[in-house]
Amino acid sequence: MKRILTLIILLTGLISISGQTLMIAPSPEKKGQAFTGYFNVTDMGLLIGSTQNSHPAPFSFMTTNGYHITDQLSLGLGVGVEFPSGSYMPIVLDARYYVRKTAFSPFFSFYGGYALALDGETSYQSGYTSDVYWPYPNYESYKAKGGWLLNPGFGIRNMFGENFGIIFSVGYRVERLYFAAGDQRKLLIDYNRLSVKLGIIFR
Repeated sequence: MKRILTLIILLTGLISISGQTLMIAPSPEKKGQAFTGYFNVTDMGLLIGSTQNSHPAPFSFMTTNGYHITDQLSLGLGVGVEFPSGSYMPIVLDARYYVRKTAFSPFFSFYGGYALALDGETSYQSGYTSDVYWPYPNYESYKAKGGWLLNPGFGIRNMFGENFGIIFSVGYRVERLYFAAGDQRKLLIDYNRLSVKLGIIFR
C-alpha cells in the first residue's frame, strides 16, 4: 500500500511539473555603437592644384570640435593653418552626414568660412586688379587681407573602438583671397583645389 501511495505522489509531481510553463527571461539585445555627443577630428593633407602654380600642393592642417546631433548628422567648428599663398588661419563651420550608423561608414561633408591672413606683405606682379589696370613695372607689394572659402567633400570613417578612429576625405576647395596696396590698388586671387586629407577622430 505504501508503495502505491509513493508511486501516486511521484506521478502527481511529474504531472504538475510538466504542466508548468517554463519562463526564461530574454537576454538583452546587444546595442550598437552610439555616435552621439562631443567629438574631435584632427586631419592634415594637401590642397592640390596646377603644377604651374607657385604652390602646386600647399600643406593644410585643421582641427574640428563638434557635436553629433544624431548618429548620422554632426556640426562643428574648425580652426587650422594653410599655405595657399602665404600663411592663413581658416575658421570654418563644419557639417557632416554619415551614411551608416556603424563604425565603418562613408560620409558627405561641407564646410565654409573665412581664412585670416597671418603674413604681412606679399609681392605680386602688377596687372589687372579688381578696380583698374595699373601699369607699374615689375612687381607691386600687396598686403594679404584674407578671404572666404567653401569645401564640399566625401570621405570614409573607420572607428577602431568606442573613442578612437581614422578618417579619410577628398574635397573640392573654392577660395577667394584679397590683397591691397594702399587705399585704391586691390587684388583678388581665386584658388580651385583638390583637398586630400587623412586624420584621426577622438570621442
